[in-house]
Amino acid sequence: MAGLRREVEAFFERRFPGAVVSEAGGDASARRYWRLQLPSGSTRVVMDYGHPFEGETDDIALGRVFRAADLRVAALLEAAPEAGCLVLEDLGERTLESLVLALARRPGAAAEIESLYERAVDLAVAIAVRGTSALARSSRAAGPALDAGRFRFEMDFFVEHYARGIAGLARLPCGLEDALHRLADRASIGPRVLCHRDLHCRNVMVLADGELAMVDIQDARWGPLGYDLASLLRDAYVDLGEDLVERMVQRFRTGLPEGPGSAWLRATFDLLSIQRMLKMLGTFGYQIHVLGRPRYTEAMERTLRRLERLLPMCAEAGEVYEGLQAARLLGTSSVR
Repeated sequence: MAGLRREVEAFFERRFPGAVVSEAGGDASARRYWRLQLPSGSTRVVMDYGHPFEGETDDIALGRVFRAADLRVAALLEAAPEAGCLVLEDLGERTLESLVLALARRPGAAAEIESLYERAVDLAVAIAVRGTSALARSSRAAGPALDAGRFRFEMDFFVEHYARGIAGLARLPCGLEDALHRLADRASIGPRVLCHRDLHCRNVMVLADGELAMVDIQDARWGPLGYDLASLLRDAYVDLGEDLVERMVQRFRTGLPEGPGSAWLRATFDLLSIQRMLKMLGTFGYQIHVLGRPRYTEAMERTLRRLERLLPMCAEAGEVYEGLQAARLLGTSSVR
């Protein structure tokens, strides 16, 4: 099968003789995923890192943190360092995205969509509360964070791979990069909690019993309260009405043991949403312009349209909005 490394294939033949192998999707990283249909009828998912590894990977260590917090992630069934892969529990193929898009085609399904997002927001609360406690007790307590330095790096990535790579700008308006860095600094302020970091509708699985589980956990880390909420409600793959978004922001606030003020959370949510969308434009630009993966074009264009709507409403991002307008990076959503 195309893309199946020789070492992984040999591992399959030795460990799972007779298994039928199929590709099981993937993400924007170098990892590949394979689904194994075993002769017994059961299934496994194999995460291929693309190379051998030593010791614990981030997936292994962070999986232990999530499970300690009673947050559902795929169980680790076996590690194969020499082959460079992990064997994981198969959580199925029903993502939050697939259910929401299917419901959106049905008249009168708004209440069902809202119910799904209520549960997803409750999951974001659980990550911020139980997950924070578990991370603080773990060996990852001193691990990386979505801090000002990381957010500044992401703004630079946006400049390199979207502004220059996709939009083709040779020079940026004076002051735009400094304005992006100031936005990064402001976005990093706030209570520090565990963040999944990519809690969007493609990484939330809806299991047969209705429970929500998470995949793609390897980048989980400390970050500002509300980051996962922004990732979930302002993701690049589904469109949610602003009335629903507002109700979900308030649900998140009231779900916290010591909920922050409504005005503070709303302003923080908008600022983190803008930071996150700029970050995603850089990611999509890299995938399209550098790696030649045009499948991210639709997500990139949706993200840009959302950013164009949100920026004028966020006072703390005013100088970024003016700089992006001056650079003519707004008002167009086509790949050049």
